[in-house]
Amino acid sequence: MGWKELFKLEPFRFCLAVGLQMIAAVGEVGVAYTLTLQFNAVKSRNLQLFLWYTLIQLVCYALVFLFYNVAAILWQKALQKYFHLVRQEITDHYFLDGQQHELGSVQNRLTNDIKILHNDYFNSFRWIAGMLASILSVAFTLLTFQWSLLIACLILATVQIFLPKLLDKPLQKATQKVSLANKEYLKILGDWLIGLSEIRRFEANEKLFKTVARFSGRLEAANVQKQKIDQELDYLNQLAYSLGDALIFLLTGFLVVNNLAAFGLVASIGNFSAALFGSLQGVANYTGRMRATKKLRAEIFASREKLALIKDSDVKAPAGFAIHGLAIDFENGEGVAFPDIKVKAGEKILLTGDSGAGKSTLFKLLLGEKEATRGKIQYFDQNGALIKPDLAEIGYLPQVPTLFPVSIKENISMFNRKLLSGVNTAIKQVEFAADVAKMPAGIETKINLDQLNISGGQRQKIVLARSLVHQSKLILIDEATSAIDQAATMKILQKIIASDATVVFIAHNFNKEMRHLFDREIHL
Repeated sequence: MGWKELFKLEPFRFCLAVGLQMIAAVGEVGVAYTLTLQFNAVKSRNLQLFLWYTLIQLVCYALVFLFYNVAAILWQKALQKYFHLVRQEITDHYFLDGQQHELGSVQNRLTNDIKILHNDYFNSFRWIAGMLASILSVAFTLLTFQWSLLIACLILATVQIFLPKLLDKPLQKATQKVSLANKEYLKILGDWLIGLSEIRRFEANEKLFKTVARFSGRLEAANVQKQKIDQELDYLNQLAYSLGDALIFLLTGFLVVNNLAAFGLVASIGNFSAALFGSLQGVANYTGRMRATKKLRAEIFASREKLALIKDSDVKAPAGFAIHGLAIDFENGEGVAFPDIKVKAGEKILLTGDSGAGKSTLFKLLLGEKEATRGKIQYFDQNGALIKPDLAEIGYLPQVPTLFPVSIKENISMFNRKLLSGVNTAIKQVEFAADVAKMPAGIETKINLDQLNISGGQRQKIVLARSLVHQSKLILIDEATSAIDQAATMKILQKIIASDATVVFIAHNFNKEMRHLFDREIHL
């Protein structure tokens, strides 16, 4: 990830923005050169020539500011288009890599990390381009006045360029710490604020504030450390600049007194010196910031790797499964071992067991979201034949329903237009029709995830309808009716049980009538 990619994406805006930046920088040097001519005109007592140079100077000022501003606008337009593409590629990568990513880590990558590159890498590149143009134009101008001035500047420039490299590695580490601290902070906010209602209910705000403050303090400390190193870098550059400026002014005074340079150079040498050493200071500073992002750019580049969504043509939708010697070990040293189980196509299984017995874990193993430590899982088609499964075809209803800020209809169809015709039927099957009828926009009602304009039971009904409309041959239901009243749950179960699908249902506190709906019960 770097300026070469930006150039390939937006060559016209890139070249125009950088070109205008460089022209504006040269224009500033031109203003200083005009000042020399003005003082020469004053010395020769030529008022008309002085006024002409003053007019030229004013025009140069106007053009310089215009070019700088236009360059900034063009640069930002090119950058925003580029960052949009980068975010899209990162999102595609996360979608296709099949891994579970922490929400805070993804948010940090898409926001804070790109912001760091925006400020410390890309904006630095544009400023460096202008500063290099300024350095070259000042060098040429000084050479026309007196070659010894250029030699002195080059010597001082060498010192200024290499001095700040002492802080390269500390600045890289500081940049990485800011990224890591921000990622941890976002994760903590996500983990705690999702349960804000519970924290209010139990008045545990003190614990929330302390936890958030602790991680906020880490982020603050990381930013302070980076700012400290930035200031140390600025100090070294400013020190080199000040010493160089003083020495150049002394040399200019010596040359003018000895009639080796034009009189007006005394007035403008400060501007030339500021342009030269200020640009050198900026180049050293911004180059250091660009180098500090090297590791972060490599990480983002890896996060953008294009992956292909490989769909195996040999896979089939599973309708049954069997597990043999299946077990999973966790990082905390504990684990779960499952008995050998076989579920045939069309069976309706009630899966029960104590909390922590591994019911939900078994579902995640069947879905491929977790990997077993040992043992094997076999999948069967409708006829009982062993198959290579398409795990995406398994219907899964988790404990906490996952909804999106779109309409009820789109949440059920999951954006598949071919399934829209079956949405109303599925809504009736899950006893949701009466609820939808009371909503002003019906199935077009948009779900508000912030204000939760639907109840917990309605959320579960939407996810139940989603599974039915997709007609999965194997449906795994993890306590997905816990927020629905018993009467409605009974009606929903009767309709699900009446389908041809294989159903494995995790539930607690089922009454005797509900239990009798199932073919058998497996207790873990």
